[in-house]
Amino acid sequence: MKKLISIALALTLVFSLSALGFADDADRGVWPAVAGEEGTTYGNLFEVILSEDCEALWLDYCAAVVGEENAAETVAGLKASISSDIYGEDAIAAFADGGMAFDCWYIHDAAAFTFEGDTVTVTKTDGSTETHSYEYLGAGEIGPGETMNYMGMEFPVTMACDVYKSTDEAGEFNYIFLCPDTMDSTYHIEFRYGRDLEELQGYFVGPYAYWLAAGIDVNADAETIEKVISLFCLENLDCSIHTPEALTQLDTLGFVGEWAADLSPFGDAYAGVELSMSIDENGHGVTTMNGEQTADFEAFAVDNGEMDDGTGLYVAFSNLEGEAEAAPYTLEENADGEAVLTFFSEEGVISWIKAA
Repeated sequence: MKKLISIALALTLVFSLSALGFADDADRGVWPAVAGEEGTTYGNLFEVILSEDCEALWLDYCAAVVGEENAAETVAGLKASISSDIYGEDAIAAFADGGMAFDCWYIHDAAAFTFEGDTVTVTKTDGSTETHSYEYLGAGEIGPGETMNYMGMEFPVTMACDVYKSTDEAGEFNYIFLCPDTMDSTYHIEFRYGRDLEELQGYFVGPYAYWLAAGIDVNADAETIEKVISLFCLENLDCSIHTPEALTQLDTLGFVGEWAADLSPFGDAYAGVELSMSIDENGHGVTTMNGEQTADFEAFAVDNGEMDDGTGLYVAFSNLEGEAEAAPYTLEENADGEAVLTFFSEEGVISWIKAA
């Protein structure tokens, strides 16, 4: 699954029995990417990112979008949406009159899953292990015919997954459904496992309703952990609108205004190119290159360092692509007394000089 939002709001796995069938041994679906060349062990994602050590990251990303005053409440709501301790018939009964939350913990006494070759070793909460080999049954979907009511709108919940069956009797680990997520793409994995193929198909029905396990490489570094928290926050917050607090924050930090990119570090390839950015008092921004618009976005920012130290977190939501991205920033004054806004991302560094 490409979007982590599926964990909290739209677990959309639609499974079609007609899609199953034994596949060529060379075709293993997403399994090789999940296992990696040397094997990979996955602990539960939310045991990691819901820890107190990660609290500041949650607050930073939420504060940028909804304002610092609203951050703590927003973080609590997001966390609650994926940390339910009930699933199946208990969850169906609990959410019968509205509302929902997903159980994303490991079940059946599992503590970790090691994917290696064509095997999975399950480490149990009591320290014992069991190992099973799996064959690929093919691509499938979960939740056929089911719908979700979100913000007053009814829509189908469908998402593809790859389906695997143990070659021996594995009990509650007979079948594994792997979503397309990998550590390389979304910094985590999402999957289901259970005894019965048909039961695992139910999204809002049956013994696995409102449950989808999420895992993260036990060797994930701090940068990866921040990336998955950023992904979760930005895809589950409505970045298409601004709260009054977020707008005040943006203006107070000095983002509102006209900016010209400093392209001198990029050499002759950009000689004569004029790249400009404007952010208005409503948080709406556009960029233009040589007079032609290249982006339309909503801007957000928070000072997440020492107060007024000119460093923080910037978020831009593309109105064309419907996606948000974040980057650290600095806002400083150069030798000429001009405000210089610099963004740092994996793609590189770019600075903007504010018009007087």
